Amino acid sequence: MKSNNSKFTAKELRRVNLRWIWQSQIGWNYERMQGLGYLSTMIPVINRLYGDNPELKQKALHVHSQFFNTMPNMGDIIVGMNIAIEEQACSEAGLDVAASVKTALMGPFAGIGDTVFGMIGGAVFGSIAASMALEGNAIGIGIWTLWQVACFFFRFKMFDLGYEQGIKLVTTLSGKMNALTEAASVLGLTVVGCMIATMVKFNLATLTMSLGKSETGEDLINSFNLQQYADAIMPALFPALLAGLCYWMLGKKWMNSNKLIISVVVFAILLRLCGILTA
Repeated sequence: MKSNNSKFTAKELRRVNLRWIWQSQIGWNYERMQGLGYLSTMIPVINRLYGDNPELKQKALHVHSQFFNTMPNMGDIIVGMNIAIEEQACSEAGLDVAASVKTALMGPFAGIGDTVFGMIGGAVFGSIAASMALEGNAIGIGIWTLWQVACFFFRFKMFDLGYEQGIKLVTTLSGKMNALTEAASVLGLTVVGCMIATMVKFNLATLTMSLGKSETGEDLINSFNLQQYADAIMPALFPALLAGLCYWMLGKKWMNSNKLIISVVVFAILLRLCGILTA
């Protein structure tokens, strides 16, 4: 990771890497989001590069405290790139380039990170762990823990890659990243669809209707198996509709995850009391 003309030792660079891992979300706020976390990460770098130049140090503090928001797991690359750029230039121009790189990459890298770490990790490994846990198998939590440990050490490699490649990384991996993002999106959506069909329970009850009495005095009962009719239209139809409704509601300003959970619970209780749902 450390080059021959580097102003930082390998241990110092790793400490900066760990500062981002532990502090990326520190002081998160709606005005600058991860801005404070990024600044606290870069403090040792700023002191080393601009400690003897108050004007540049002030500018660096200002640059690295601006709005910043990306997937934390992908932020390691940007931090590494910024250090490499500023270390090479160590000037006002270098700070401007570093600020431009941050602004340009935080959005695309957030999309990549959310897809790879959110869709693959949360959906694939999370669904496996949840399914095994429902069956009483403790291996599920082990799978989830191993994924988290792998992500942790993967962040070291991302930081090293960003520091070693610098700004060249943007053009070198652009095509590969797009292909990886698309593949991960397809995989993640497939797994989410399977989870909805197998883990979201929306069992419709069987409705009975009295048609009076027969000539022999027996009660005439007609039964309507709502679940059978729904499955004839499309298996797991109502779980899919419920998931789509929840996704749509989460996109509204007046809805958040806590309200949605309470709403689904109340909705399920009401349907059960009305005899529409069954256990």
